[in-house]
Amino acid sequence: MLPSEPPTLGELDPGEDSDPLFQHDPDKTLQGVSGSPSNNVDRLLREVGSRVLLNGESDTDWSKARSSSRFELNSLVGCGGMGEVHSCTDIHLGREVVVKILHAKYLNRPEVMARFSEEIRITGQLEHPGVVPVHEAGIIPDGRPFFVMQRVWGLTLRSLLDERSGPREGRSRLLKVFEKVCETIAYAHANRVIHRDLSPSNIMVGLFGQVKVMDWGLAKWLDEGDRAASGPVAHGPEAPPETSDFNHTQMGSVMGTLAYMPPEQANGETERLDERCDIFGLGAILCEILTGGPPYEATSAVKLHRLARRADLASAFARLDASGADAYLIALAKSCLAADPADRPRDAGVVVDRVNHFFNLVLRQAEWDLLRFFDLSLDLFCIAGFDGHFRRINENFARVLGHAPAELIANPFLHYVHPDDHPATIAIMGQLGQGEPIVRFRNRYRDASGLYRWFEWTAKSIPTEAVIFAVARDVTDEVTMTELLKDMECRAAGAPATGAASGLVRAVCNQSLTAGANLHFVQFLPPPTV
Repeated sequence: MLPSEPPTLGELDPGEDSDPLFQHDPDKTLQGVSGSPSNNVDRLLREVGSRVLLNGESDTDWSKARSSSRFELNSLVGCGGMGEVHSCTDIHLGREVVVKILHAKYLNRPEVMARFSEEIRITGQLEHPGVVPVHEAGIIPDGRPFFVMQRVWGLTLRSLLDERSGPREGRSRLLKVFEKVCETIAYAHANRVIHRDLSPSNIMVGLFGQVKVMDWGLAKWLDEGDRAASGPVAHGPEAPPETSDFNHTQMGSVMGTLAYMPPEQANGETERLDERCDIFGLGAILCEILTGGPPYEATSAVKLHRLARRADLASAFARLDASGADAYLIALAKSCLAADPADRPRDAGVVVDRVNHFFNLVLRQAEWDLLRFFDLSLDLFCIAGFDGHFRRINENFARVLGHAPAELIANPFLHYVHPDDHPATIAIMGQLGQGEPIVRFRNRYRDASGLYRWFEWTAKSIPTEAVIFAVARDVTDEVTMTELLKDMECRAAGAPATGAASGLVRAVCNQSLTAGANLHFVQFLPPPTV
């Protein structure tokens, strides 16, 4: 039950351990203490011109953000280059969200404060299914800014890639994830925003297929320049320290994830960064999907940084060539990973078009293969509706029965079924209508000469679409042989053959002999008794 009044929010201890299952505690919420905000924090924010989205408005007065009392801090979820992420309870709506809070060590760094403010503004204004929405922003009592976002339940693309037993496993699914990432970045580029830190660790794949591009901490508006470019992003090629974690975003002379970083970013040439730095990141992700590893692989951050600065992609290109992936995807990955930005696709919209083109090629190839299989198979394939009509038949179907395809489709298929087999056929249609598959059901179809041929059916239906997919074998000769054997057994026992068996033997054997079937032993049988 929600409290009747907003709880009093106490000061947050950043070092305190949190239990995700604890009940509401007024001392673990995000409202600031009463009184004016820290003059030092406000002065730093005004100096760098930072802005924060609050209820859709931009303002430099962070004191307006202190009025929130609806979010309750829970457990630590993870840490990034600039902030720590905690799970959080939205007390008013009873939902789980997350909150990102600036690391305490950057509290007196105005350029980092500005960058964090820019992350809030950019993330809040990119309204796209691939970007996590921002619910609220503000400052906790120790002066650190925060913002509250939707929680995405799922795994990072990094986890999905690590779980594979080999690069071929799950490739199709991961390519669909990649397509959604490209669409999100294309939207950002259309709004003149670049991410600058694309990597599998910054992509979330939800439990129900939703894909979110996370951590826009290094993003910038191209039309406004990088107002927080000084400080954490140096204008030189100084390498990160040997002890840094080079699989994640670096805060130092060069920011980003080294294994996925374009050479101009690795060399600190921030003025050259545009949409094509993200294109390199997309190519790097595609490279890992296809080969199992990022473009650059090394045992230390220093070596990795050296590879990135030189755009040493020989190993990556060799792995792409040996990946066994489609040549079109390999060419796309290589073009995105071009050392010279001018040789890469101009923006993510171009990459989306190329990925869509690939899927269209795959779909058309699959349709062509299916068409060839459908039309050239020696079996009798058909697609039928619950209305009792064929929707499509293959050429062999028409050839065996001798009726024109248009005639078979125009008439209900019961028109061709032997009258004695109508009840069983209608019953089978009822089972298919319930979604039950059918295996080895037999009935007789009349051919163009007036004779009936035995078909053995295997069928599966999709009741929601009222469609049946079926394949039949012509088992007339098999049934004939069975009846002949029964007839011979009856004659050997001295009993007369049944009229039905005799008539069937006579009609089908004559037809089989006319068709050239190997039934020579039939001529030694005495003529049937009339």
